Amino acid sequence: MQNRVQKLITFSPNLYTLVERKAERLGVSFPEYIRILAVSDIKEQVEELPMVDIQTEKQIGRSLQDIKKGRYTVLKSNEDIDDHFNNLNK
Repeated sequence: MQNRVQKLITFSPNLYTLVERKAERLGVSFPEYIRILAVSDIKEQVEELPMVDIQTEKQIGRSLQDIKKGRYTVLKSNEDIDDHFNNLNK
């Protein structure tokens, strides 16, 4: 599944220049400025979009259950982290 869509948009030279200057003043790229405009135009609809996909939401739910049941490992140092990951490979 592709998570990006590209579209070709044609601007008049004057409009392009004005939009490009505005994006530069805001410190964002031209495409990012266009995304910002699109999102602000449909803000209410965007706010209703899920933040993660269904699979990730399920994984988060399982992880929260694991935490509640005490099924987690506390790693306090870099050595703990190295040991933990080295033991996973055994």
